[in-house]
Amino acid sequence: MLGTRQEIAQLQSDFYRDKYRRTLRRLIFSVCVIVALIGVVIYLVLFRAPPKYYAATTEGQIISMTVANKG
Repeated sequence: MLGTRQEIAQLQSDFYRDKYRRTLRRLIFSVCVIVALIGVVIYLVLFRAPPKYYAATTEGQIISMTVANKG
């Protein structure tokens, strides 16, 4: 009787140990993915492409813009 209790306790211990390790691996993977995504967002914010402006008529035709000289 005592042997089966020890076996059950050992099986439960192994089960919880294995689940803990699997959960810890998934947590570490998730943290790595989050850090990578934060890095991507920071890169996209810091190195944003300059906006492209254009002029259009009320009918929707695009008009070429010229740079005016100051002076």
